[in-house]
Amino acid sequence: MKAYLRAVRALVRKDALLERRSLETLAATVAFALLLAAMFHFGFDIQGAESRRFFPGALWIALLFAGTLGLAKSAAADESSGTSRGLLLAPVDRSALYVGKFIYHFGFMATVELVVVPLFLAAFSFGSVARPGLFVLGLFLGTWGFVAIGTLLAGAAGEMRGGLIAPVVLFPLLVPVALGGVAVTGAAASSAGAVEPQTAAWIRLLVVYDVLFTAVPALFYDYIAEG
Repeated sequence: MKAYLRAVRALVRKDALLERRSLETLAATVAFALLLAAMFHFGFDIQGAESRRFFPGALWIALLFAGTLGLAKSAAADESSGTSRGLLLAPVDRSALYVGKFIYHFGFMATVELVVVPLFLAAFSFGSVARPGLFVLGLFLGTWGFVAIGTLLAGAAGEMRGGLIAPVVLFPLLVPVALGGVAVTGAAASSAGAVEPQTAAWIRLLVVYDVLFTAVPALFYDYIAEG
C-alpha cells in the first residue's frame, strides 16, 4: 500500500511540477473560461432576478468547456513527450496511473474554479450565494464527475491519444454531471433554507455517478490504457 501511495504521489508531483514551470495549460484554461464569462456578460443583458436563473448554467458551460480544453492539452503534452508510453512501462499498478492523473486533474480544476467562480459571481452581479456550503458541494461533486470521465478518456487509447478529447464521446457521458451540477449550484444560489427533496436527489445521483465512474476506470485502467 505504501508503494502504491508513493507512486500516486510521484505522479501527481510530476504533473504539478511540469505545469508550474510554464503554467501554459492553466493560463489557457482560465483565459478561455474568462472569455466565456465576458461573452455571457456582454452578450446577454441579464439583470436582477434573471441573473440567478442563468448563472448556474452559464458557470457550468464555462467550466466544462474550459476543463475539456485543459484536459486535452494535458493529454496532448503527455503524448508528444512520450510520457504516456513511458508510464505504461513503469513497474507500478496501472490503477495508480489513473488515480494520480485524477488527483492532479482535480487539483487543476479546483485552481481554475478559484479564479473563475468569483469572477462569474461578479459578472452576474452576485454579492454572495444564499447557501455557500451547498454551492461548494455542487461544485465539488460536479467537478469530481467531470474529472473522472475526462481522465478516463484522456488516458484511453485510439483517437483519444495525441489530440483533443472528442466532445462527441465526452459530453454525452457528462449529461448527469451537467444537469446535477446546475441543479445543485442553482438551488444554492437562489434561496436559503433546507435542502429540497429534488436537490437532495440530484446530490445522491452525483455521488453514485462519481463513485461509479472513478472506481470502474481505476479497476480496469490496465485494459483501457492498453486498448
